Amino acid sequence: MTARKIKKRMTKDERMRHIVDAASMLFAKNGFKGTTTREIAKKAGISEAVIFKHFSKKEALYSAIIDSRCNDTAGHSRLMKILEGKSGKDVFYEVANFLITEHQEDPSFLRLLTFSALEGHNLSDIFIKTKGMELIEFLAGHIKELVNKKLFRRVEPIIAARAFMGMVLHYSISQEIYGLKKYFKMSNDYVIDTFVDIFFNGMERH
Repeated sequence: MTARKIKKRMTKDERMRHIVDAASMLFAKNGFKGTTTREIAKKAGISEAVIFKHFSKKEALYSAIIDSRCNDTAGHSRLMKILEGKSGKDVFYEVANFLITEHQEDPSFLRLLTFSALEGHNLSDIFIKTKGMELIEFLAGHIKELVNKKLFRRVEPIIAARAFMGMVLHYSISQEIYGLKKYFKMSNDYVIDTFVDIFFNGMERH
């Protein structure tokens, strides 16, 4: 008698992660508006009823995707944990390294965020008001400290923080979405070191 292969039953957390992964792939491919819960259910191999058992509406999936991509298992920001205890150039290096590496290894989240912004859906505000502003304000605070120590020239910290983020994010978008990586193949370390040097050379008091 042939033994039957018993399929392991997913736990609640595993099922939710499975749904979030399926939704993330489809949102990145078709946009939030272009993806239905029926398509997510089909991708996940479940019924729509199972989705709504865990997520009250489609918008809740978007928030769950942000949490799954940005937070650790304890619900803390992965990037902010990396930045704990860092100072000077190390702060900017770690920010650039985290973002460029994450987007390079899996550009789907970058595509998802871009889709949301282009669709004009208020869901893009969820990311900006939480993770986006958290990082910009952190960098601005660090820049302000360097200005007060007279290591940086006097400048509006928020604008300086956005200038640095602009370099990093434009690089990731042009590489992973516009396809520039086919023609631009320098090492991440070299690119990141160059960005940090450009920023510090422009900000340091002379």
